[in-house]
Amino acid sequence: MRVASDDIRNLAVIGHGHAGKTTLVDAIAHHLKLTTRLGSTAVGTSISDTDPEEKERHQTLASHVFRMPAGNVDLEVFDTPGHPDFLAEALASIDVVETAVLVVNATNPLTFHSRQLWDAAGGLGVGRAIVVTHLDQANTDFESVVESLRSEFGHAVVPVTYPNKSGSEFDAVHDVTHDEGPLAPKYHDMIEEDEAEVDDTLMEHYLEEGHLSHDEFEQNLRRAIARGKLVPVFAVCPNRGLGIEQLVAFMQQHFPSPVCFGARGAAKPGTDVYGQLVEPDQGPFAAKVWKVVSDPYLGRVTYLRAYRGELTKDENIVDTRTGQTHKVAHLHSIQGTEISETDKVVAGDLFAISKIEQFGLGDTLTAEGSLLQFPRPAFPQPTYSRHIWPKARGDEQKIGHALEKLAAEDATLQHERDPETGELLVTGMSPIHLEITFQRLQRRHGVDVEQGPPTIPYRETITAPAEGHHKHRKQSGGRGQFAEVYLRLVPREHGAGYEFVDGVVGGAIPRQFIPDTDKGSRKFLAKGPLAGFPVVDVGVEVYDGKYHDVDSDSLSFQLAAERACVDAFAKARPILLEPFVNVVIHVPERFTGDVAGSLSTNRGRLSGMEVENGIQRIQAQCPFSTMLDYSTQLRSITAGEGSFSMRHSHYEPVPSHIQDAVVKRQLAVHA
Repeated sequence: MRVASDDIRNLAVIGHGHAGKTTLVDAIAHHLKLTTRLGSTAVGTSISDTDPEEKERHQTLASHVFRMPAGNVDLEVFDTPGHPDFLAEALASIDVVETAVLVVNATNPLTFHSRQLWDAAGGLGVGRAIVVTHLDQANTDFESVVESLRSEFGHAVVPVTYPNKSGSEFDAVHDVTHDEGPLAPKYHDMIEEDEAEVDDTLMEHYLEEGHLSHDEFEQNLRRAIARGKLVPVFAVCPNRGLGIEQLVAFMQQHFPSPVCFGARGAAKPGTDVYGQLVEPDQGPFAAKVWKVVSDPYLGRVTYLRAYRGELTKDENIVDTRTGQTHKVAHLHSIQGTEISETDKVVAGDLFAISKIEQFGLGDTLTAEGSLLQFPRPAFPQPTYSRHIWPKARGDEQKIGHALEKLAAEDATLQHERDPETGELLVTGMSPIHLEITFQRLQRRHGVDVEQGPPTIPYRETITAPAEGHHKHRKQSGGRGQFAEVYLRLVPREHGAGYEFVDGVVGGAIPRQFIPDTDKGSRKFLAKGPLAGFPVVDVGVEVYDGKYHDVDSDSLSFQLAAERACVDAFAKARPILLEPFVNVVIHVPERFTGDVAGSLSTNRGRLSGMEVENGIQRIQAQCPFSTMLDYSTQLRSITAGEGSFSMRHSHYEPVPSHIQDAVVKRQLAVHA
């Protein structure tokens, strides 16, 4: 039986890789007797890491949610990826829970990725908690870890459990809410002080009495977490089961339910003003899509979070994005990668719908007549592109459809056919991200691919005016072809584009053939003589020519004009232009010098730097060609503690020595 909304605890376990997230989820499941033995990622027995790619790499690559009955409540627990390249999965999970549980390693608690996740949870307004693992390692000190966390995240961070000893002697956990151990009074007072900030009445009573009553303390913990006034910290050793009982009890009793958390903001369809309040009550049904998976047997499986009302099997719902109405024939409860039929879901539930292909990530689904839309989560922009093609000729038709399915699942995976080069480009977060994508492409859809770097979209232009001439004559019996064109090429300002000027006087070229000289000039623009790239920012003036009464025709003047442009172009000091991108990099402050040096090596120009909470934000402009593998460079420089984004900015001339290399390479390709 499904429980009521107030008896649901939705929480996302988040954190840096190797902090112990999946081990924690396995330990909770084992403690609640959902498994007969403690799962392990190392030996492939975890309840979470079930995909072949996860088993091979011994790490979580997708979010998995587990319903864990705990007494009279249901814990709906997300296990999320810790690798920064799969941040989108974690962000989508945080977006649909009431509490984000940040798992930190006591030996290195404040990683860059942990800060990213912490800020994301704060930005979404969900409650936050912290679990400290690896406390049985040498030279670890819980109190020092707590002080560093409070320094970084604020005074709301307070332990509710703590270890009895440090390092290898750690063998028990004290519970502050039960007044256990010598530090309980100190931490209890700190919790009360934060808890009192929940509302003015409670603060007034706290100031009058100097403390909260036992009932006030117990009853307001959930509200304090939901409103961000308290961030409970837990000491655990998941693989030894230490602290798990206390953690689960606190989750059960004091983590906010959907009812305690309260209303979510929504907007009218087509607007971005999220002023409507959607309460977790019996009102018209409303839910949001947080995950999409293409199942070979069930088709598209859509994972959702219900925010209001109830949904029963065979009811109709409306996709606000498309306006389409759909009948829900298959309604499912979720347990990791397994789904099972259910008859009804209520506000707060995480559930799935199968065999409806139109739903997409972030879509809002509502009851008929009650349309609204929830905000879509913001995902990082992918920055690493590869040109791919199928190994087998027969897979050319399959590859596009397969990529569509994978991109529907992954908000940071993009694909497009480059209209200029014809290359099929796939863009993701990093080489690892795309490597796993290609493995899934082969395993799920039977498409194996080759890959290579994308062609840089260089441009060609001129730096000086020049004249060109071409006489086209062809005679092979019968009517021949004849046209002669004289023209000038002139450079134009960057971004000014192409301009055609008719400077012919005296009828040297008849009026009816002038448009053909323009057409031939435009054809020349498509593939420049220097290296085969498009020609930009040139003016063409046709000023003289000759024709033949019988042999001249439209095609002859097109060919003559095109080749006259080629003749002039070679004399006009042609150059290559390369695309530049605006780059924004976020790294811990200690890496500023190394990152600035890497940008200089990549011919980049710094345009701004600022520090906030120890994170350096670096702005620069760099040639796009040097940024193709920058995700790998940045990870090497910062040991994975950095991220960047880039957007096209403008074109600039290519340095002569690089231009020579590009031209030589292009000539070899087309030889």
